[in-house]
Amino acid sequence: MTTAQEVVVHGHVAPGFEAVREEFARNFTERDEQGAALAVTLGGNRVVDLWGGPADPVTGRAWDGDTVQLIFSGSKGVLATALLLLVDRGEVELDAPVARYWPEFASRGKGAITVRQVLTFTARMPAVAARLTQDDLCDPRAMAKLLADQEPEADPRAEGILYGPWATGWIIAEVIRRVDGRALDRFFAEEVAEPLGIDVSFGLAPQWLDRVARTEYGTGFRAQFAGYFTSDDPLTQRIWQNPVPFPEDEDIWNRSDRRFALIPAANVYGSARGFAKLYGILAADAARPADEAPVLLSRPLLDEARAPRVSKTDQLIDVPMVYGGGGYRLRTSPRPTVDGDSFGHDGAGGSANQAWPRAAAGVSYVMNRLIALGPDDKRASSLVKAVAGAMAELGLGGTR
Repeated sequence: MTTAQEVVVHGHVAPGFEAVREEFARNFTERDEQGAALAVTLGGNRVVDLWGGPADPVTGRAWDGDTVQLIFSGSKGVLATALLLLVDRGEVELDAPVARYWPEFASRGKGAITVRQVLTFTARMPAVAARLTQDDLCDPRAMAKLLADQEPEADPRAEGILYGPWATGWIIAEVIRRVDGRALDRFFAEEVAEPLGIDVSFGLAPQWLDRVARTEYGTGFRAQFAGYFTSDDPLTQRIWQNPVPFPEDEDIWNRSDRRFALIPAANVYGSARGFAKLYGILAADAARPADEAPVLLSRPLLDEARAPRVSKTDQLIDVPMVYGGGGYRLRTSPRPTVDGDSFGHDGAGGSANQAWPRAAAGVSYVMNRLIALGPDDKRASSLVKAVAGAMAELGLGGTR
């Protein structure tokens, strides 16, 4: 384990954000941080840019400002952004049936399932029914065909939100491919990442191999999933054991074949700088006048995409969830603070990537040690609170 004496926090903070640097350092000394980065953009300028610890504890390579990290389900916020680009262009309608763009999907009673239902986990399509291996995850076309050929989930617990780690990504990626002709990774690279100069990619970009952090499980990380990964409940098995997202061998997430694969809902890589820039652009677009040209997505669409659409406790995993109309995950309880109407998507193990429209801010915290779900992991929440507090002191959006 990295000790406090070994950690030097690198980077800078703008005046007024000194407490954020202190909290970032505290993650290493008090919260079992290994390697991590935090970036915050404000009005397009980077006001927090911090990193520390090892990017690869095996080789000893240090984290730097351009290190890229896998964000697991944080990928779903980037996935939603890619799809919404086609919505803004009038090429996809959120309330249209998936089958309008992908006719084969209509089979076996799925003709009425809409794109929006898929994005908000209300489509009764949380998982592939056919048995899968870890290697199967790397073939999005094959996964899409399996989903097109199966029935919707019949279990009554699928009413409302039923979250799953994989399936939504394969469905939305296939819609994008059918509409645009390009695979999701290429579409996002050519339409978003490259034009805007954003270090974010579906699957690891090959040129980033010497910049990627090595992911590892923290002590007790897998234990919190034991009820899901060993359950004999058929619905739990279909969603959380087909295959297990975090197998005992953590190195599967560090293998080249997995890193370079397109696994749309779980395999986005980027730097904290890149994610903060992306969500900062979205935050600014969400705050600009409705008739002003956006950088990425229009204000009217973002108003819809981040307005609460479904709010329910997932009946399988007993987690309250709120999704906006465009697939962004929202706070379960909005509040008057500058971060109170944030949108984005969290990722397993602790990452946080968010847009804060009240300050036109983008916030990204990424790390390579996966620790916990929810309140047991204070790393991201402490940083978000520190950033919000600093902005409140500076009089930027919201209240303390």
